[in-house]
Amino acid sequence: MAIVKMKKLRLLGLQADRERLLRPLQSLGCVAIREPAIDLSDPEWSALAKPEGAGLAKAREDRQTIDAALETLRRYAPAKDGLLSPRPTLTEQQLFDDRVYGEGLAAAWQIADGERALAACVAEQAKLQSQKASLEPWVPLDVALETEGDGTVEILFCSAPSKVEFASLEAAVGQAAQEAQLFPAGSDRELQYFLLICHNSALSACTEAMRPFGFSRVTLRGWHGTAADNIRQLDNRIAALERQAAEHKSRLAAQGEKRELLRLCADRASQEIAREENKARLIDTDAAFLLEGWVPADKEGELAQLLGGFTCALETADPAPEEYPEVPVKLKNNAITRSMNTITEMYSLPAYDGVDANPLMAPFFIVIFGLMMADMAYGLLIVLGTGVYLKKARPKNPYFMEMFFWCGISTFIVGALTGGFFGDFIPQLLGLMGITFTMPALFSPMNDTLAIMVGSVALGFVQILTGMAVSVCHKTKKGCFLDALFDEITWWIILAGLVVWLCGSMLAVLPPVFGTVGLGMLIAGGLMLALGGTRKAKGFGKFTSLVGIVYNGVTGFFSDALSYVRIMALMLSGSVIASVFNTLGATTGIVPVFIVISLLGNLLNFALCVLGAYVHDLRLQCLEFFGRFYEEGGKPYQPLSVNTKYVDIIKEEN
Repeated sequence: MAIVKMKKLRLLGLQADRERLLRPLQSLGCVAIREPAIDLSDPEWSALAKPEGAGLAKAREDRQTIDAALETLRRYAPAKDGLLSPRPTLTEQQLFDDRVYGEGLAAAWQIADGERALAACVAEQAKLQSQKASLEPWVPLDVALETEGDGTVEILFCSAPSKVEFASLEAAVGQAAQEAQLFPAGSDRELQYFLLICHNSALSACTEAMRPFGFSRVTLRGWHGTAADNIRQLDNRIAALERQAAEHKSRLAAQGEKRELLRLCADRASQEIAREENKARLIDTDAAFLLEGWVPADKEGELAQLLGGFTCALETADPAPEEYPEVPVKLKNNAITRSMNTITEMYSLPAYDGVDANPLMAPFFIVIFGLMMADMAYGLLIVLGTGVYLKKARPKNPYFMEMFFWCGISTFIVGALTGGFFGDFIPQLLGLMGITFTMPALFSPMNDTLAIMVGSVALGFVQILTGMAVSVCHKTKKGCFLDALFDEITWWIILAGLVVWLCGSMLAVLPPVFGTVGLGMLIAGGLMLALGGTRKAKGFGKFTSLVGIVYNGVTGFFSDALSYVRIMALMLSGSVIASVFNTLGATTGIVPVFIVISLLGNLLNFALCVLGAYVHDLRLQCLEFFGRFYEEGGKPYQPLSVNTKYVDIIKEEN
């Protein structure tokens, strides 16, 4: 249960073996390949080069094609996957079957062709609908749209803003020329349309008369026959396109049976991309290639065994301290503590030479969560919900649900100690039936509030002291014992002296001599605090440093401990809200109504309690606990491996 020790890896292999070597390395899944620290622009390294990127471009293109096909199927053949539907299980041999991959790519391209054909139909429909809309205003006129003047009589298709009164427009034209007449057509939201027929000599006068009304000429080139005739033709073409589109959609829907094949191929394409991306980090010559990276120390033997079948040179070494910031971090924990990965990864991975907080944090996080929830029914809901989901859905990253699973068990246990089952649901229900019953409880949030508050602060002290102890061990291991002595051990001496002095002098719990001993410890601790707090300051800065360290130490230590009072606050608030809803239901005096009101209220309270307990528990760990010893900044360990989204890979027996 710690940070896995890493080895620096350097491998020199034959160029002819490069592709054959990367595939089993990916299957082994333990080598994190990095960019070698070589400046290829340096003339001394002119014989070295990066591998070509054509394979990566091809793999990404294949993945985009498959993803587009899956998106098309999502629209036209929706999957019926349930929340708890497990993923198919395959062997690596099945995943990397080239024949299946070829079939999947062919299916993806076929779906892409169908999508393009459908898009063309839809685009043509939109075009014809637009043409139809432009012709509809002219339907009232039984005039061929290609009609033009004959040199003596001019015929114009015109428009004007819809707000213009047609009678005013008609009067203006009649006043300008008697040899002219307007024939109204239809209108839309913005324009009204009309036909102008006039003598050639009156055309100029008519257009000038209509200009103040916003007149404009409409061009209807390319149409033959009346607007009604053309619209009927357009309707026939639109109907034919609709039938074609329906056929395309039907064919696309029929491709839904290939969804699992496409998902398999999407995962295969992802492996190709990962391998090509890692290959791009290698250095090539005409005859050989260089690979640098990191491998867990416990996997070194497996790697050596794998490379035994290749002609290559392998070198591993422990990273130097100056290389620690570049070493990837992998955490190794048991079934309980690994669930805390959710928190450490959210906050930041620990530095390679830091401390894995998961084993230290897990008992505190799980217990504190249970104390905040403190209800058997709520615990059962969490355990059953997360347990079923983990078993049925088999999530790729189970840590978040595993964390809530263990927190649910803690919630149930604390609920059993406090006698909470949806608050006081059972006593209230039996009370409506005329039965007096009290849930057995070791302590009650409603009646033992002060004791719970003291216990919460005491738990806070334990966690804070644990963090300080870890800090002392870590600093001592790094050769910084003086920092541990003055930053943590000094405060332990002061706190221990305070307790002994109070017990011996003030409370008379111990013999009076202990008061003298405690006072001596306080004086020794104070001198150590003064020495340690001012050892790096000079002049007047020693005084300000001393004041600062005393003030920050005292207020910080006790305020951190008091922040654990939130445990009591959330336990009490959850219990009170549950009891309020139960009381509201009980006031009706009707058992079915009571059950409905109580369950609805408790479900709301459950959601609020889960959110509150998670957020506040998270805060206690990150701020009050991590701040005492945690060194963040670790780089995630991301080896070249088989990492799938849609299928689960099972290891084949050798």
